[in-house]
Amino acid sequence: SIRRLGKGYQGHEGAAGTGTCAKDKLKRNRVDNMIYGIGTDMILITRLKATLERRGDRFAEKILGPDEMKRYIHRKSKVELRGLRYLATRFAAKEAFSKALGLGMRMPMTWRSMQLLNAASGKPEAVCSGKLKAHMEALGLKAQVSVTDEAEYALAFVVIEQMEKVAETITD
Repeated sequence: SIRRLGKGYQGHEGAAGTGTCAKDKLKRNRVDNMIYGIGTDMILITRLKATLERRGDRFAEKILGPDEMKRYIHRKSKVELRGLRYLATRFAAKEAFSKALGLGMRMPMTWRSMQLLNAASGKPEAVCSGKLKAHMEALGLKAQVSVTDEAEYALAFVVIEQMEKVAETITD
């Protein structure tokens, strides 16, 4: 029955294409997700603070993309610790992302080519640019990211999925 198809209905074939014959074949596309890679990273926030004290915001500029940098400066201007924790979660997310991708920090993965931004709902989203974006699209990859921080640590967990379109035929 056509009602069973829901989203992805593309049409039907067989028995004059009327959809009234019980032996009609119905086609739809679905997307199967396969885990491509998993990565995690944890950073001691005081270690990051020591690096910032030595190198200043040049370190943050090396790690953060342009949208992340604006957010970092805004948070840091209100409460320095909030800026530090923001930087720590982004650093951990980029490390975890590079591990899940299986490349480490080498092309097309660079610190600034993946930004961890928040959707309107607050959900963190990996936004890629340049060669990394092209690499992700060519392989049909999508990342799911989770970050958290506590008094001493920041932690990130990344699952990269590979999307695969599958055409299926349904018969009654």
